[in-house]
Amino acid sequence: MEPAVSRGGKAAAAGLFAALVFVPAFIFSGLIVGREISRFYALAWAVFAGASAFAIAYTGRVSFYRRLFFSVSALAFLAHFKLGLLDKALAPACFASAPYCHIAMAPYFLGYLYQQYLALMSAGWRLWGPLSLGAAWLFVTLAIGRGWCSWACFYGGIDDGLSSAARRPLVGTGRLRALRDLPAALLIFFLLVSLANMAPEYCLWLCPFKFTGAFLARDGGERAAQYGLMGLSLAALVAGPLLTGKRTFCSYLCPFAAWQAFWGRLNPFRLTCDAAKCSACGTCGRACPMNAVRSAPGARPEILAYCNLCGQCLDACPSGALRYTVFGLELPSFGGAAGALISVKYFYVFSALTLATAFSSLWVPAALRDMVKLIFG
Repeated sequence: MEPAVSRGGKAAAAGLFAALVFVPAFIFSGLIVGREISRFYALAWAVFAGASAFAIAYTGRVSFYRRLFFSVSALAFLAHFKLGLLDKALAPACFASAPYCHIAMAPYFLGYLYQQYLALMSAGWRLWGPLSLGAAWLFVTLAIGRGWCSWACFYGGIDDGLSSAARRPLVGTGRLRALRDLPAALLIFFLLVSLANMAPEYCLWLCPFKFTGAFLARDGGERAAQYGLMGLSLAALVAGPLLTGKRTFCSYLCPFAAWQAFWGRLNPFRLTCDAAKCSACGTCGRACPMNAVRSAPGARPEILAYCNLCGQCLDACPSGALRYTVFGLELPSFGGAAGALISVKYFYVFSALTLATAFSSLWVPAALRDMVKLIFG
């Protein structure tokens, strides 16, 4: 339970927390944009991250302001990298600076390892390339684990933002719970197929944003099949959340979700239910956008491995039974405005928000620059 503080104390704590997020966010964002983009745009993005941190700390609500930050990041990604395909003036920037896709990494991992083996045997292997990518992924996993899917992934931001627009879902997802392990099956399937063909088969067949000639087969029948499967994937990303109020693409079609659900166990942050406070009302299960909370009437909810720590169930719980922990443990409570920040909840939010701001600096400052160019010429 968070220490009780006055309104002025909350504002002071929130301001301190915002500053703690803003400083590293601006430093890393400025380093990432380099000299190609004015650091003014990096500053603007860091200010928005700091404002998100302030709102979370002041209100105590994680999910609402996380989703706002997440959705803005995803919109910026679409504006810079995807809508740029429709505008010849922005297309060169889109192709020149597209970020490394983490979703492609997981299903092609065995193929990547085989390529590294061939490079090693031919004396063409270099340590720094594979080591830098592996170290970056390990750092992210240790820092926020499964939280990557609720704070940083550009496709996840689209799915999450659209799911919030469905105030009254038209389609229930109760029967889809039986398919909750489908991402794991897709991950295993594409790992093997990609290794056999030495090609990123998930990108070629299921990625919802590969509607460009560079990724499509020349054969008419095969190309039509690619369009069909990509269309289904795009419908799951766009129409699915609007109809169900759930993150359908992330829950059922993303192999990286299964990858991170497994390796995310290395991360210490957990979502834990206090049995003494839980009323077994089932609100958390209904609120979870990933169908990652299994709840039955009169029973304590079970947090599944697919939980990405978005905090939506935590904010929805009427009895305050859910909380962020480190391996199931909480930190001692401290008094005062600054003491209110010394909790697992804010350690997690700090890690997730600063890392997500740094990663999204690969496109958000550039999207802001594109917007300024379009408006002012």
